[in-house]
Amino acid sequence: MKKTMLAGLISKKNKYEIKKIDVPKMFEGSALVKVKTCGICGTDTHNFFDSSNNKHSHVKPVGHELSGQIEELPKKYNGSLKIGDRVAVNMSAGKSCGNCYYCHFGYTRHCLRQSIDTGGGFAQYVTRNPLGLYRISDDMSWNDGALVEPLAIAVHGLRYSSFKSGMNIAIVGSGTIGLSTIVAAKFFGASKIIASAKYPHQADAAKKMGADIVVNTSVGELENACMDQTKGMGVDIAVETVGGMQNNTIVQASNCVKPVSNVLILGIFSKPILIDLMDPMLKEINYINTTSYAIINGISDFQLAIDILSSGNHPFSSIVSHKFTLQDIHIAFEKAYYKKNNSLKVHIEI
Repeated sequence: MKKTMLAGLISKKNKYEIKKIDVPKMFEGSALVKVKTCGICGTDTHNFFDSSNNKHSHVKPVGHELSGQIEELPKKYNGSLKIGDRVAVNMSAGKSCGNCYYCHFGYTRHCLRQSIDTGGGFAQYVTRNPLGLYRISDDMSWNDGALVEPLAIAVHGLRYSSFKSGMNIAIVGSGTIGLSTIVAAKFFGASKIIASAKYPHQADAAKKMGADIVVNTSVGELENACMDQTKGMGVDIAVETVGGMQNNTIVQASNCVKPVSNVLILGIFSKPILIDLMDPMLKEINYINTTSYAIINGISDFQLAIDILSSGNHPFSSIVSHKFTLQDIHIAFEKAYYKKNNSLKVHIEI
């Protein structure tokens, strides 16, 4: 086993730089995975460009949207995975104990006895236990494998909010999670998918993913489209996928749904926001917050995402708009952050 590896780390100069660090520790029960591709998440870019997190140099790499190849398995492992298997990595499940209250009903993200965090996917290696390793099909590329995680976010959100075939859905935003939600809604049999998009390239991608109607982000555009398509009633569920530091998108989602319905919040809000709850209360709207993924009724959100992408030619593969080497990680982050560069999903190939 190699003792050192290359990793992209934030330096004291507030810049991503390539450094040689120790290969992550093999904690008890862990496997060693050679990282092949890691996607840059919106949370990664905002943590770097928009928060105080980038004021300190990092000693461990981040990155949680990754695919790789198993190089070592635990000595006492007797499961179906083999050395050499190509896998998508569920980073939270890969730290879970598998035996606590939350692990027993599939919510490993909330594990009460998590292993130490040994670092993320902007590096040559990660260590995670086999509970977080999901074999991908031979037809899937490494880039497809790194798309499993963001797609699983949307799969989980719709399952958690009891989405059913035949429902009408509005999706606020057509970034990676918005596009993931369109794909998941299509997979689960949505009747009408109505989405908003800020940039033309996002609108084009939303249509390609299967949205029936795509409107711009001007006030009233999405609301009016939802009312037009439902004879003034409103959609069954709206999904907020933007997050940030504003309340406009949650208000918009609330205005798109019919009374006695759900608003699913997948966007991450980095600061407290004010919401007037009088209208949502009168409409009896349920606000559902969820992140990550789980195993619901014995079925894994991560595995469902792999099933959707298993053919290797799903349109979702096309959202990978830019690919960079690990050595160019800082340029990649800039490309991912500034959407006017026509970026959708930026991948680091390692």
